[in-house]
Amino acid sequence: MTDAPAPLNILVAGIYWSGSGAVVDYLKGHPDCAVPRGEFTDFKRNGRIGSMLEAPTAQRAKWLARSLWAETRLGKLPGSQLKALRGAPPASLPLKEQVGHHRLKLAYLSQYRRHLARGGSQADSTHWNQWLQAVGKAQVGGKRAIVWNQPIWVGKHEHTWPAVFSPYKLVVVHRDPVDQFAEVVRQGKIGKRKSDPAFDDSEKDDILYVLKGLKAKLLSLEALSRHLGPERILLINFEHFVEETPAQAERLCGFLGLPQAQEAGAPFDPSKSILNVGIGRDEAVQRMLAPHQSLINELCELRALLGNEQ
Repeated sequence: MTDAPAPLNILVAGIYWSGSGAVVDYLKGHPDCAVPRGEFTDFKRNGRIGSMLEAPTAQRAKWLARSLWAETRLGKLPGSQLKALRGAPPASLPLKEQVGHHRLKLAYLSQYRRHLARGGSQADSTHWNQWLQAVGKAQVGGKRAIVWNQPIWVGKHEHTWPAVFSPYKLVVVHRDPVDQFAEVVRQGKIGKRKSDPAFDDSEKDDILYVLKGLKAKLLSLEALSRHLGPERILLINFEHFVEETPAQAERLCGFLGLPQAQEAGAPFDPSKSILNVGIGRDEAVQRMLAPHQSLINELCELRALLGNEQ
């Protein structure tokens, strides 16, 4: 008897309020996909797996691994155990609140720390690929694929994350930059700094902070698309996805190697998502962007380079 094959890892990423939630919702309704609750940040956040694998020295990786082990064992795990004692079913919780998820992480952190203690390279991703597959198998419930929501940052860890998430397919959603900015405003995020390294904290103008960050994301996305190629990455135009859903869903499923399907009660509703197209025409948003029209034009040109069907 052999182990079941590792599920396909479907990575769905946005470039900051670009509409990737629509694709995640579509995949939540797909009978072949398991979608854990919440965003998956164990790899990308500062001090997490990506930081360890790209640490400049083994000593730095040891320190990061020890810190993450302590944070998980002494902070995250007890909180999750308390929720479990109160009767919360694991499937109802985000991964970061599940006891089993923290125990798996502790087990693989211990393996990685022993690897480093034996003189192994901090850049060896073998343990973390095995961990990711173990997490996926624990969540997938026999389905063919598992969807990770926002597991990576476009423009960061690009020489590291593919080996950790293999086998994978990456889907990145892009959007009209004016609508994208309007969404940032609507979500109350203007003036708030991000941990995403594409956003430059030295920029003190809150509007330019967002716009320059979006420019960096678009540039990184175009470069990543060329690097990975059409077998590994699919770029989704948000407007097309919500306005032409049948054709775009067929394109998405074809890329993933899945049949086009939605279960009864699936959460994706294009008639609601389409209401988010054109929100940048709001007068208050237009006033905010008026002094930066040349940068807006540049963003639109960069997006156009991605192609209408990319």
